[in-house]
Formats: sequence, structure tokens, C-alpha cells
Amino acid sequence: MAFQWTHPHWLWLGLVAIPWMVWWHMRTDHVMAKWKRHLILALRLIITLLILLGLAGLQWLRPMEGMNVVYLLDRSESLSADQKQQALSYVQRTMPKMKPGDHAGVVVFGEEAALELRVLPQNALPQIQSVLNTSRTDLEAAIRLGTAAFPESGQKRIILLSDGNENLGDGLAALRSALPMDVSMDVYPMGSTAGGDLSIQRIELPSSVKEATQFEVQVFAQSDEAQSATLRLFINDELVGEDSVDLEEGKNLFTLNQDLPSAGFYTYEVQLVAQQDAVAQNNRAMGFVTVQGNPRVLLLSGVPEADQSLIQALRSAQLEIVIQRSNGLPEQLPELQSYDTIILSNVAAGDMSNAQLRLLQSAIRDFGVGLICIGGDQSFAAGGYRGTPLEESLPVDMELTSQKVLPNGALVMVMHGMEFNNGNQIARQVATGVMHTMAAQDELGIVLWDGTEKWLFELQQVEDKAWMGSQIMGMNQGDLPSFQNIMSMAFDGLKASTAQIKHMILFSDGDPGPPTQGLMDEMVANKVTVSSILISGHAGPETMQWIAQNGNGRFYEVRDPNQLPQVFMKEAAVILKTAIIEHPFQPELTMNSEPVRGLGTDGFPILRGYVGSSAKPRAEVPLVSDQGDPILAHWQYGLGRTVAFTSDATAKWAQDWVSWPQFQAFWSQLTRWSLRRMDRSNLSADIHMDKGLGTLHVEAIDTNGQYRNFLDLRATVVSPSGQSLPVRLEQTSPGHYQSSFPAREVGAYTVQLGEYVEDQLTSAQVIGSSINFSPEYENRQANLPFLSQLAQESQGQLIDPSDLEDDPFDRNRKKTFRAEDGWPMLLMGAILLFPLDVGIRRIQLEAGWVTALWQWILKTLGWPQGQSHPKAQNPAMEALLKRRDATRSSRMQQAPQEETRRPSAAKNPTPKSTSPSQVTSGSPPKKTTQHASSMQETDAPTSTTSRLLAAKRKKQQKPPND
Repeated sequence: MAFQWTHPHWLWLGLVAIPWMVWWHMRTDHVMAKWKRHLILALRLIITLLILLGLAGLQWLRPMEGMNVVYLLDRSESLSADQKQQALSYVQRTMPKMKPGDHAGVVVFGEEAALELRVLPQNALPQIQSVLNTSRTDLEAAIRLGTAAFPESGQKRIILLSDGNENLGDGLAALRSALPMDVSMDVYPMGSTAGGDLSIQRIELPSSVKEATQFEVQVFAQSDEAQSATLRLFINDELVGEDSVDLEEGKNLFTLNQDLPSAGFYTYEVQLVAQQDAVAQNNRAMGFVTVQGNPRVLLLSGVPEADQSLIQALRSAQLEIVIQRSNGLPEQLPELQSYDTIILSNVAAGDMSNAQLRLLQSAIRDFGVGLICIGGDQSFAAGGYRGTPLEESLPVDMELTSQKVLPNGALVMVMHGMEFNNGNQIARQVATGVMHTMAAQDELGIVLWDGTEKWLFELQQVEDKAWMGSQIMGMNQGDLPSFQNIMSMAFDGLKASTAQIKHMILFSDGDPGPPTQGLMDEMVANKVTVSSILISGHAGPETMQWIAQNGNGRFYEVRDPNQLPQVFMKEAAVILKTAIIEHPFQPELTMNSEPVRGLGTDGFPILRGYVGSSAKPRAEVPLVSDQGDPILAHWQYGLGRTVAFTSDATAKWAQDWVSWPQFQAFWSQLTRWSLRRMDRSNLSADIHMDKGLGTLHVEAIDTNGQYRNFLDLRATVVSPSGQSLPVRLEQTSPGHYQSSFPAREVGAYTVQLGEYVEDQLTSAQVIGSSINFSPEYENRQANLPFLSQLAQESQGQLIDPSDLEDDPFDRNRKKTFRAEDGWPMLLMGAILLFPLDVGIRRIQLEAGWVTALWQWILKTLGWPQGQSHPKAQNPAMEALLKRRDATRSSRMQQAPQEETRRPSAAKNPTPKSTSPSQVTSGSPPKKTTQHASSMQETDAPTSTTSRLLAAKRKKQQKPPND
């Protein structure tokens, strides 16, 4: 039987242990029979050998039959749909060729890997069911998952069906780690052949320039062959020029000279258009540049016409003002951070997406942009700020203190099953978002249909949001047949509520039958409003429009599921108007903080309303209402400053303020206080993107050209989705600092690079980079050198796609072995032999006993024994032995009598001259025959037992006084 070792170096210990044990055994002076000494030495050597073999990891190799095949199917975007179908057909064609004892499984991979089929006998793959992110290729994850899926025994083979263009991980390293497990890899090469594709690798331009300063825009392009194309340049989504260019095979560089006369943020986009281009997705790239000038302020207004007084006040402060509607917040962080302050005037949270709110929060916290929120009936708690990133950034909470009691609102959501991809899950998330915007005193209920109309939970106060959230995430609404019964159920709940505002939101695809006119009239009579949201409509919008019109509500037709959270937040804000407090009052100055210093010396004008809120612990509140609620609050949030003015700046609540002589000074001073305040650092920074990682390189050189070492440099990286990641740069060489961050998303990455001294930010600069398209479109050809290397290193082969008879279960099939550990048996043997060694040394054994034991063992095992012949003995010896046995028998009979007489003997001690025979028999005869004495002397040395008895008798013969 074949065997192997897992830790063979332990065998070298035997060269020392065995000779030492023999030497130590030979030196011992313990007296024992020769045969015992040899037996003990043999046992100890065997025990030592067993322990050494166990430590060395002895394994027996048992022959095994069977081929285990794991198919790795590339599902990334670099492969066309036809190529993916070709790979699936190969698996479907070869998997049925499994033989008895064979196993097969399937792993599919893109940006991540998934086990499509477990490794089982008699497997089949009709279709691919796993849903993956296909924007990248991670061969390493696929190989590691495929290796882990193998059973312990049998031959292991991976079949890789891919173009080999990995852009995440290290597939070769993963394969090398699998080689010790005898995993081989065969490669089925896929991918397109070279055919006229051209792509823009990147564009480079400075992150910021001064007004009227010329700079270069460099365009790096690549083409599979020489061809002509049209180069187009867009600035802020407007085409500013195009030109015909000739591309050479390989890499190309084009330089465009630019100058921007006015300050602002500019988005550059470059496109290459060619008739023979094979892939259009990789023909564009974007970059950003900021032209420095006066401080820039972005004003978002719900009603710009009503904010004219505010706009004039801001312009009088020599600030560059950019005015947008309430939904005009930029969707990219590079553009957001180009402003020094952002003002939201009566803007609802529903006017901005969750992604925009996260970007706004990052711009304030990480890049030092200022924020001013001005109140109105669409802002703060009334605008659904509760639970949003906007509330986290502001110095006020949307919850009022426990002493304040405001009227509450009641909302019921009617949920219908959505017949689009992941529709019900989106509905759950939207309902959870609505719940978080509601105050604890507000009431919420949800009705749905899952075979019958029922309440998910009845109308109740939103006190336990954790429990409500768990109920919402567990709901599974179905396809509602009619609105009548379920709307009646919702109306009954609202009618029983004592809330001041009652509202119903109907969420459906428009299929169910409409409610009756009588039901709609009854709801209106009871002051219940109904809004309807239509998504993925199948029967047209007429029913949903009719419900909203007759319910005094609003109708929304949503075509993009991503818009749902904004729509629901707008509708939830209907019941949040109870946070509005309207009555005339004069604001009270509580502290003379910097934003109001020198203002209101004669008092502040009367205000006629505000939105209720409560100040956060660290906030400064210079102005409060007559009820002690914050009117003006401000604080430092991260690197930026934020301000909350809970009244408005229009004639509705601030009629007296608009005519106040210090109105312009108030808003000018407040805005200037909020502006970004950071010195620009003079660091040379660059970002390089590769294989899902962004690497930030910084060179620090002073004005004298000397390296600046041991700097504390930190950066905040914001991804295209708004996720913020702080990183610390490490010095790698004189004046050079570096750090890496994950970069898998397509879009713009914005980095705030700051220099710190004693944990205080002293200077900063903003840089950026972008991933313009998925790296899957960079190269559509098969990476044959890499695929060949994978096959060669694992002793596999490249599979010919044209060979329809290929059988991966028969090719290079060989016998394999399963290793079985021997150390448990070896250790058990050593443990069993150890007591035997101790027993032989401690127990005195006669040679005859050993012979008898051996005979008994042979007899028990049924082993044939030879016929024994008694040996002839000396007649004199026989007589002596018989006499010995008789004497022993006589003494054994007299022993009990001696024990009973021993107490009286103790009272009358025996004289010293008493012979041993008298003591032993228990009687005092004085005559002892010489024959008996000689027999006693003859018998004494015959056995150990006899010697022990003689010593005992001799001790008993001594008088007590001795």
C-alpha cells in the first residue's frame, strides 16, 4: 500500500531518540531477568517509533476512482450573448458524458462568483439562474470558489470558459494556491477577434484653473487598426466643437487647448465616433475643472419668484449666485463641491433623491461646503426632513421636545403587488422610508391583499419604528382584484382616527377595478384625501387619475422605480404639515453669535410663522420664538458650516423682515459666515485607477524645491454613489505619499486631500478621477497568453472550441488516491503498549507463567499446538518436591488456628529460644526433625513466595522486647 508523509521532518528526531533510548537502557542497573530486559527495550523502541510516525503524519493512500469537473462560466459584459450561449451549450453537451463515480458542478462569475450547481453525480444545467454584477471579471473569486466546491476524493479538474480579461483579483495566484490539491485546469478560450474597435482610455485636465487661463485637455485613445473618426467636445452637456481625426493602430494622443473666461464648475465630455467601431460603450470619457473666482452660492428655491428679495440681498454681498428650482441640486459631487455655500429655500426632501441627499451631506462634511436651510411649508419637518441625511447635517432635530404637543396626522398606505423586477422589495423599502419621515405622535397603517384584504398593521402611532419596519419588510402583497373593499377598510381606519390631517396613498399598477363614487364622496365628506401612484401600468392611467381627482389628492405616473422614494416622501409630507406653527411673534435674541453680531440692536421684526423643531446639543441658537423654539441655529458639521432659519424669507411669514432695513445685511452676513473656509494646499496629487483599486499619489515639495517629509496627509474619497471613505496616506519615499481605496463603480470619484498639523486641518485641495465605462469594454479579444499560462501551470490544456466530441471526463483520466491519516491508530497503539511496558517492569512474572499465557492465547485463537511430551525427572527430586507440597499443605491448614491463638500468645510471649516451627504451628513441641529442617531450607529458595513467607516467620519469632 502506498503512503505519504505530511510532516516528514519529524523522522529526523528518530536519529537521536532511538540511540539515546538504547544507551539509557543499557546503563540502567536495575536487576531483572534477561528476557525481561530485552522485551522492555523492544516495547519502548516500538512505542517511540509509533509516536515518531504519528508526528511525521503517516498517511495511507487508498486508490479511488472518479473524475470531478467544475465548469467556470464567464458571464461578464466583455462576452456577447452568443458567446455566453456557446459556453452554456458546451456544458450541456459534455456534462452528460459523466461515468459512474464522476461528479460535476458549475460556477458562474462576473464581479463576484456564485455556485450555480453543486458538485454532484448525474448533474444537468438547463439554464443559468444566478444573478450577477457583470461589469467586471474576477477570475480569482471563481477559481477559489470552484476549488472549494470539489469533494475530497477523486481527480479534480476545472474547465474555464472565459476570455481571460480579468480586471479584479489575481487568477494566477488563486490557481497556484490550488495546485497542492492536485487541481488541473483546462481552458476553453472565448472572446472576439480584433475588428476595428476604438476606445477612449481617459482624458486629463487640471482640477482647477484661474479665470481666462489657458489649459490643455489631453485625450488618450486606442484603436485596433488605423481608421478615421470624429472627435466631439462637450462642455456642460453642450457641443462646442468637433473635428475629424486619424487614428493609428495602437495608442493615440490628442490635445485640445481651452480657456474659460468666467468662474464656475465645468464638465468636459469627449466622444469618438467611427463607422466601423465595434463597441460604442467605450467611446466617451468625462473630466471636471473648476474656474476659481468670487465665492459661488447655489440657491434652490421652491418658488424663485417669491424669493426675489432674498436674491437681491445675496447679490448685494458681491456673491456669485446660481439660481435653480427645488429639484435642481447637482447629481455629481464634483459639481456640488464647486459651490462655497448651498441655500435651500422652502425645499422639500422629496425634491431630491436619496443619492443627492447623501452627496450633499458629503459635500458639507468632507469638503467644507456651507448649507443654509430656510423654512416654509415644504421644509424641515413639514418637508419630510426627518430621518434623512439632511436632518443629520442641520443643527436642529425634526422632533419637538416632550413639552411641545402638536396636532398629529394619520396616513394609510394601500399596497398592491408589483409586476416588475424586484417590485415588491422596492415597495417595502419605500414604505419603510415613509415611516421614518413620520413623527412619533403621527399614525400609520398599511393594508394589502394576499388572497384577502387585510391590515398588515392597523392605524397606530409611529412609536415603535423597529417593530413596524420588521412588519413592512416581511409583507408580501399580491395582485389586487378591486380597490373597493380594500379602500373601504382603509377609510374605516382613518374615519375612526382623531388625527387632524387624514391621508391615503394608493400604490398600484392600475389593474384593479375602481371604487364606487359613493365611497369617494364619503371620504371627501370626512376630510380624507387620496393620492394615487401608478407604476408599470397595464390598463392605462384613467382609474388612478379618477381616484386622485375625486379624492382631492395628487396623481403620479412613475416610469422609473428609482423615483418612488421621492414621490412617497412628498405624499407623506401631506400629514406632516402639523409641524407648522403660525401666529405673530417677535424673535428673541439669546446670544450675540458671529452670524448676527451687530444686527437687531433695536430688536428683530415680527415673524408670522415657522416650522417647529428642537436644537441639537452642540448647536448655537441666537434667535428663538416666543415658545422657545429655534428660529435661527447654526453649528460646525465636519469641515462645513450649516444654518437653519425655521421661518421663511418671503412675504408669507417674513413680511416685516423683507422691509426691515437690515434685511440685506442679515442674509449677507449669514451667508458669508457659512462660506467654505480652507486654504488651498500646494501638493501635487494624482489618481490612478486599475483592477478595482484607486491609488492616490502625492508629491510634497516646498518653494525651495526641497522634499517635505513626515507630513500628516489624510483624504476623504467619495464614490459615485455618495459613499464616503476616509484614508490616511503613508510616506513611501522622500516627499512621496500614497494610499489606495476601492474603486469598482463607474462614474466620478472626488477626493478631498488635506494636510493636518496636530489633528487640525491647515490646508486642503480637491482632486478627482473617473471611471468612464466598465473595464469590460476595454478589451474584447481573448487574452490567449494568460489563458495558456493558466493551463500550462496546472498541467491542463487549451480546448479547441471546434471539437464537438471533447470529453472532459475521459481526457487524461488517471487513478487518484485518498489519503487516510494513520496517526490516530499509531497513537492508540503507543497508548496501549505503554501500560504493558509498565506491567512487565513492576509485576514479577515467572517464565512458566509466560509460557502458560502463550499457550492459553494460542488455544483461545484456535492455533494448532504441537503435542507435549513430559520430561523425565530425577526420582530424588520427585521425592523432595512431594515432601515440599505436603509441608505447604500442612502449614496452610494450621494458619487459621494460629490466627485465633495469636492474642493469647501476645499475653504469654514466647521465649527467645523458641524455634520457628513452634511459632508457625501454634503449639510448643520442642522436637523438630532434621529432615523437616532440611526440607525447609531446601524449599526456601525455590520461589519468591517462599522467601517472603520465611522472612515473615522470622520476624514473628522475635520477642516483643527485642
